[in-house]
Formats: sequence, structure tokens, C-alpha cells
Amino acid sequence: MDNDNNFYTSEVMTGAPAAFKTDTQRLIYESLDRAGIEYTRIESDPGVSMDDCLNIDRAFGIDTVKTILLTNRQKNRFWLYVTHARKPFITKEFGAALQIPRVSFADEALMMQVLGTPHGAATPFALLRDEAADVTFVMDRDVAARDRIVLTDGDACGFIAIKVTDLIRLLRREPLLIDNPAEIIPPGELYD
Repeated sequence: MDNDNNFYTSEVMTGAPAAFKTDTQRLIYESLDRAGIEYTRIESDPGVSMDDCLNIDRAFGIDTVKTILLTNRQKNRFWLYVTHARKPFITKEFGAALQIPRVSFADEALMMQVLGTPHGAATPFALLRDEAADVTFVMDRDVAARDRIVLTDGDACGFIAIKVTDLIRLLRREPLLIDNPAEIIPPGELYD
């Protein structure tokens, strides 16, 4: 695929990969296929920066979302937040929107324990895991209003485009919707 910086993206594909990299990734694709949910996917170089997400956006023709696992100080409550990849995230505004105390980003060990994914690969699909049963699912209202979104497949090199309604149906849980007042940063202004 064409991109700005030799970032590899495959052509858009359907169906699960031939081999799974993690148990979480296997769970995601098996759940999608068992539910008969249509999706498309790509494989890419690790998609962890805003520039990387722009290349993934171009491959699908849809804006990518970012998924953040947050926790309280005691590390015994969790929130999985889905917002636009180019919207700044401010923990104070997130906490105020949900009327909860201070939250922080979950570290790599908690990500693996709860979601079964490392940093850069968090995905709402991981809410299918038993270990994520008590995680509160939160979504930016702007993202929830879209027809389709692009998320990781539990690996930083795999991305799935899916209808928002199908994602919610698969997870069998409605997200708490909040307004993220931040503006989406236009691609040309990422580093201004």
C-alpha cells in the first residue's frame, strides 16, 4: 500500500489470519466468526504512533481509534476508553465526565493480565476475556456515532474494521458514552 514513510500495510482482507499470535487474538477472531459478524482486516508494521495510524487510516479509508486501559490508584478498578486516535486524552476531563477520582494509564503487566495485550494493542475486543469482566467500557460519543471503526486485533500489527453496532453486539455490553471536548488534530498539524 502507498504511505508516507515506508510503513507496511497489507491489502484489505477478510477472514481470520492463518495463525494467531496470542490467545486474545484467537478469541477475537473465533468470536467474530462464530457470531457471523462481517469485518475486514489488514496486517501492518506496528501501529503505535499517530503517523502509523494515519497509514492505517489510508489503508481502510476510515479513521482509526485509540483504546486506553485506565486504572485507579489501587489498581483494582479499570476503564477501557475508546476515542479518536487523533484526539488528545486528558485524564482530568475523563475522570470528571465519569465523576470518578484520578485515573492513570495501566502499565504493561496490568494490560497483559486484564486484556491479554501489550501497550499499543489494547482493543475493546479484549472485553471478551473472562479477566476483563469487571472492566467498565467507555466510548467517546463521537466514535459511537460512526458507522465503522478501526481497532487492533489484540496485536499492534493487526487491525480490524467493524461496524460499531456489531462490536457492541459481539461484546454484549453497551459502552458508557462520554463527550471528549478535545478537537481532532488534523493530519498536517500533528507536530505543529
